[in-house]
Amino acid sequence: MSKNLNSEITKLITKYLSIREHSKLELHNKLSQKGHESIEINDCIDEFSIKNIQSDSRFTEEFIRSKLKKNKGPRLLVSELTTRGISDSLINEKISEISYQDWCDASSRALQKKLQSSSVTIENKDKLYSFLNSRGFDHKMIKYALDEQKNEC
Repeated sequence: MSKNLNSEITKLITKYLSIREHSKLELHNKLSQKGHESIEINDCIDEFSIKNIQSDSRFTEEFIRSKLKKNKGPRLLVSELTTRGISDSLINEKISEISYQDWCDASSRALQKKLQSSSVTIENKDKLYSFLNSRGFDHKMIKYALDEQKNEC
């Protein structure tokens, strides 16, 4: 393994992680696109993981928190985290740390924002249901949001 290449990979990983948390797969993909060898990339990423500088667990927590603030639902997050190489068990563990009520509240906030920013009204339930479904909320969360909005009107 070339010392310079390893040093270059290490510098890039440090740069990426200084900006935000990244999953192992995200780091691997970015470094592969720069033309680095997979074995060398994996060795460097493993070093960062052993030293707890890179953590898929921490990445997942931050990702979920960030998306929850943006009123995204758990089904969407599961899909996005899976494409970022996070294991199903870690996803389920971290998603379950968020209370069901927090997910319902996020669906209500998303619905409220949608109603304020578009010509869609609460009477157009099909469009609103489809909107919340596309944001990753399940049927019960969507029903909760629609009921909450109806009670406010």
